[in-house]
Amino acid sequence: MEAIIVKPPEAGITFQNLDYKNNGIKIKILENGICGTDREIVKGQLNSAAIPAGSNYLILGHEAIGTVMEDGTIFKKGDIVMPVNRRGCGKCLNCLVGRPDFCETGNFVEAGIKGMQGFMGEYIYDDEKYLVRVPAGIKNMAILAQPLADLEKSMDEIINIQKRMIWRCSDNTFHCRNALVIGTGTIGVLFSLLLKTYGFSVTIANRRYAHDKESKICNIADIKYYNSATGYKFDDNSFDLIIEASGSSADVISQTMGFLKNNGIFGLFGFIRSGELSINSHMLQDFVYKSIAMVGLINGQKPHFEMAMDHLMQWKYMYPGIEKLLITDEIKISDREKITTVLTEKSKDEIKTRILWD
Repeated sequence: MEAIIVKPPEAGITFQNLDYKNNGIKIKILENGICGTDREIVKGQLNSAAIPAGSNYLILGHEAIGTVMEDGTIFKKGDIVMPVNRRGCGKCLNCLVGRPDFCETGNFVEAGIKGMQGFMGEYIYDDEKYLVRVPAGIKNMAILAQPLADLEKSMDEIINIQKRMIWRCSDNTFHCRNALVIGTGTIGVLFSLLLKTYGFSVTIANRRYAHDKESKICNIADIKYYNSATGYKFDDNSFDLIIEASGSSADVISQTMGFLKNNGIFGLFGFIRSGELSINSHMLQDFVYKSIAMVGLINGQKPHFEMAMDHLMQWKYMYPGIEKLLITDEIKISDREKITTVLTEKSKDEIKTRILWD
């Protein structure tokens, strides 16, 4: 089969024909999604990227949709599915009960990233327990369910942490809560839409004016857009929740933490790529006196994938045409030059790019 391979920590990709077979049912890949992690691996910048044991290459890709090619015990031939990308270490309690997102040993594997062959190939073989059914009605946007699953888990975690007090409003919703999302990439946009679905008032920020599709998404979902090119100028105690989803510089944390209300929570999603975080004693005192919580957010599991499918279905009807705004580019696998380009650099207005295998 044809596949896109990498050899971390080396930079670059290769299109290669492989004699590939694994345990599980056969799935023909229909499409892959491209994200920042793929690009970091391709550029040799992701320190945790690792070739699977016994191999000399890593098949790239952790976002995929495919067609089941044979009847199994759960799925039938022709079913459309999405594979879950992280698998457990097989030793710690969390992994043994299906929660490798909280692996205690750190020896989990992750498709196309760390120790497990990825999904950017013509087909894969997989255990049915790691597959999630894709509803036919959202097939054209279902590739978003993988990153959205991570955010479903993140929201579950945030809400559980905030059960340390009464965080819901007097009507038992989140309509009185305000959230700031920093970054307008795939994660920032999807996080903002998810927060709106939960009832939050949402502001999304980037260091520039919104491009056309961002403006349209903000308009149809009633999300405020904030241009932070000259800094963040909000009143103190403006937000109940801040999400860092830009992956830019560490100092964005110190620039924005002061805008949290008492009992607020700061969520870090993804990896800060540069800079240093400097926190003075005054900020630390505020952190304590205001009872601020900070949490790292990463990786959803099968229940979160299923929740993501449900929310994508909901958004399709709440926001007609949303899939055309979120899926910003599609590239056929035959266009190797363009695939090589988009796996290296994000296009100007990209939210999600798909590689199509058919």
